[in-house]
Amino acid sequence: MTRIWSGSILGALALLWLAWGSVHAGEMLLADHPLAGKIWDTNGRSYIDEAALLARANAADVLLLGETHDNPVHHANQQKLLQARIDSGARPALLMEQLNVEDQAALDQALVGSDRDAVLRRVIKLVKFADAQPYQPLLAIAVDNQLPVIAANVSNQHLQPVIWRGYAAYDAGQLKRLAVEAVWSESRQNYLLAHMGGAHCGQLRDELRAGLTRSQRLRDALIADSALASVARGVVAIVGSGHARRDIGLPLYFAARAPSARVFSIGFVEVSPGALDPNIYAADSATGEAPYDVIWFTPRVERGDPCADMVKGADLKKGGETQP
Repeated sequence: MTRIWSGSILGALALLWLAWGSVHAGEMLLADHPLAGKIWDTNGRSYIDEAALLARANAADVLLLGETHDNPVHHANQQKLLQARIDSGARPALLMEQLNVEDQAALDQALVGSDRDAVLRRVIKLVKFADAQPYQPLLAIAVDNQLPVIAANVSNQHLQPVIWRGYAAYDAGQLKRLAVEAVWSESRQNYLLAHMGGAHCGQLRDELRAGLTRSQRLRDALIADSALASVARGVVAIVGSGHARRDIGLPLYFAARAPSARVFSIGFVEVSPGALDPNIYAADSATGEAPYDVIWFTPRVERGDPCADMVKGADLKKGGETQP
């Protein structure tokens, strides 16, 4: 069997799913959109103010802060929420998708030392994104308050066997422990398959689309697993917005494995032109339930068309390079 997608294109696909564009932010658009800056309680179907949001966030055992990786407003809001947790007297662990789990030992070592700036420089070097600077203020808060930092991202190399050969390539006992199948359903599967295809510009063969869907599920299960030991002290998780979703993401695995934990999911959502009703954003769901407990609307980052280069690259590969 051959696969048209080369390793380099597969890496680009995974990055696009993670970040939907580079982490180099452009100009901010739609700052004057009627929803920009507003906070929508998806369960109460009403707007709330920051004070009400902070009160709910501070009561959570696991606070999920779902970002678009290149949006500076999302990072600023995350800093505000993390600092509020600390100001309330909590000392939560900071979980970061932007750090690879295999670097945890190096991260723990980097956090040791009395020279604050040197510690921060060492930690920043471990951030896996090409542009680590947007995450420096969050990590500075962690360093200044001596918070534990959890490196939660699972490398693509670890997930490659599952992408290409299915869950049979992964330890069956681990899959059961992680509740990968227990939390899933046909509606979630259909939604994630469709979303994966759209997020990759319609350029995925069915085999790869199914493989990346499997890897996304396993990645969420493993990210949740990395946080379980810290739930008692509290966790603030800096993750992509897809990971924070209640219908397909991390909350499913926390509910299965730590059912008493209070999980609160905030989605930082970029506004869209002409979409003025907050219910439109909350209706995009795999199961009919709202994707987040709260949506905090923000302006949109100006980006180029991420699909243009991908489609061009795919055209160049067709009929040529294969991956065994």
